[in-house]
Amino acid sequence: MSTFLNFRSPAQPLAPIEYDQRQQDQFQYALRLYFNQLDAYNTEVSKVVTPEGIVYPDGTLQSTAWEPSYIEAFDRTASIAIPITPTLLIPNSFLPPVNEGITYDPLTGVFTFQYEGVYSLSLSLNIAGTNNNQIVYVYAQRNTGAGWVNNTNSGKAYKLFNNTDVQFVNPQSVYRAAGEQTRYYIYTNNAGPTLVTQTLPGVTPTVYVPAIRIQFTGG
Repeated sequence: MSTFLNFRSPAQPLAPIEYDQRQQDQFQYALRLYFNQLDAYNTEVSKVVTPEGIVYPDGTLQSTAWEPSYIEAFDRTASIAIPITPTLLIPNSFLPPVNEGITYDPLTGVFTFQYEGVYSLSLSLNIAGTNNNQIVYVYAQRNTGAGWVNNTNSGKAYKLFNNTDVQFVNPQSVYRAAGEQTRYYIYTNNAGPTLVTQTLPGVTPTVYVPAIRIQFTGG
């Protein structure tokens, strides 16, 4: 495996008061030595900097293009009752992550972020209400290594209407520390509302409106 060369520019000879061919030859030799070193360095760089990225001494490749991570968790269960006490929101399915910077556990509802950064979040809930006095609440918890705590500014409240299905989509930007975990809770003030999955009519193959859909991208 190629390694970068370590060199310094050669010392430049001082010019005499009167022209001296030997002094000029020494100057030309110093320049030739320096440019030869630059040529050798560029040759070595061309071996490790490729169109695909940078090759490290251990053979690993670091892509030079920024490739954001992406994860999508969803649930297409026909109907999910929303409880009156805060309960974990756990979509039961997810798409394979892109670039693996974000992972999702369908058993716990926990998203884990490998890298620090600002992420785009889209939280979508398809809710069916049964009366005008129902409100659905959602909030997030975070774990940065010291245990789960409420994310104090993450609360959302959705007022429902009698016998009406409403899809709530909440896009936002969120900061996540390296290794941070996130999970969501849901509950209602009045028993009755449900998370429901619908299908679009007249479309083949089937297109769904999932009961739950949570997407993260970034990193």
